[in-house]
Amino acid sequence: MKTTRIISILLFYFVRIIAFLYGLTTVYVAIVTIFKTNALRILEQNRFAVCYPFTDKNFILGSAYTFHYITEMLVTLAFYSLFFFGLSNVFQTFKQTKLFTARGVFHLKFFYITNLLMAPIIFSCISINPTEDFPYFAMIVGHAIIGIFAFFIAAIFQQGLHLQTDQDLII
Repeated sequence: MKTTRIISILLFYFVRIIAFLYGLTTVYVAIVTIFKTNALRILEQNRFAVCYPFTDKNFILGSAYTFHYITEMLVTLAFYSLFFFGLSNVFQTFKQTKLFTARGVFHLKFFYITNLLMAPIIFSCISINPTEDFPYFAMIVGHAIIGIFAFFIAAIFQQGLHLQTDQDLII
């Protein structure tokens, strides 16, 4: 269990940093595109680039400088920020000394709901009138598989929590 805990600690911090960076990117792109700051460059054929802060180096390239495309980009970035935050909470659950806790079950439920409900809704809405040619159906299926796996783990943790609580009452 010590190896599992070490890996969980490393993955928790790594994935939490990724979630933070996705969230920061979402906020940065929103500010740059809404307020049309100097970091926004309009390119040929109505494409655009968001530059790194305080530089002229491209950070994110956009295919179409339209409200629809920018909204699609921001929603996707925000979703993946939430996804990675939920995943980091799952790793946080596995790094605890007491494995079956109500908080751990909550984190697992949040993660499977994010994957089973939010991902299909978001990607289905985006795929109705897509600007990019992304494999939205494959993304939905991938998140559904992750969500089902997380659902089973949550059920196991719920049962473990129940048995652990019963054991504490007996002792």
